[in-house]
Amino acid sequence: MTTFRALLVLFMMVTVGVVIVVIRQESAKAANRIQGLHHQKITLEQSLWTRELELARLRGPEAIRHRADALGFEVVPPAANRDP
Repeated sequence: MTTFRALLVLFMMVTVGVVIVVIRQESAKAANRIQGLHHQKITLEQSLWTRELELARLRGPEAIRHRADALGFEVVPPAANRDP
């Protein structure tokens, strides 16, 4: 084998090695980003559940009655049967 061929083979092997390292590095970066986004999704879902629970509590009859009293509205119970 000539020196030129040996250097060419060596250059190709180094190039393939560098490409493999770069691909693995990009793969690791992508996996890390996916993991970060997954944690962010979990955090946002927990925040959503907390807000939905608070909304359900605020929609309850007792909370509505309390806000109506605080605003000075007169709370009148519904009539069973109204005749015109």
